[in-house]
Amino acid sequence: MSRSFRRAPFWALGLVVFLAAAGCGNPIKREPSNVFPGTPAYDKRVSSFKITPDQAFRIAYEAGQTDRQLHYVSKRPTAVAKRWYVFSIPQASGAQLQGYHVNGDTGDVKFHREKGHLPPNR
Repeated sequence: MSRSFRRAPFWALGLVVFLAAAGCGNPIKREPSNVFPGTPAYDKRVSSFKITPDQAFRIAYEAGQTDRQLHYVSKRPTAVAKRWYVFSIPQASGAQLQGYHVNGDTGDVKFHREKGHLPPNR
């Protein structure tokens, strides 16, 4: 038996232990894609936008007047999904997708008709 063959199991065991340890306790935490007002994650996300929540409200309000869908425009965003403010009818847990979405970087606005909802992050 060659020497390298006898050491191979120990080398492989070391590699397995290293990979297992590297995967556990990963200090890099992913930010949630959906954040809600009143949370530190929401404040952090909104601070990175060019458009403030008040400006986004005005944009959504003007679009609501044009489309005659003002009942979907809440006074403040019900959530932020990725880089979009979501203005929809508030609900007890999470936020509805159906409503006006205003991009926090560009100010683009679009109306989503999906009946789904954004679940709260747990």
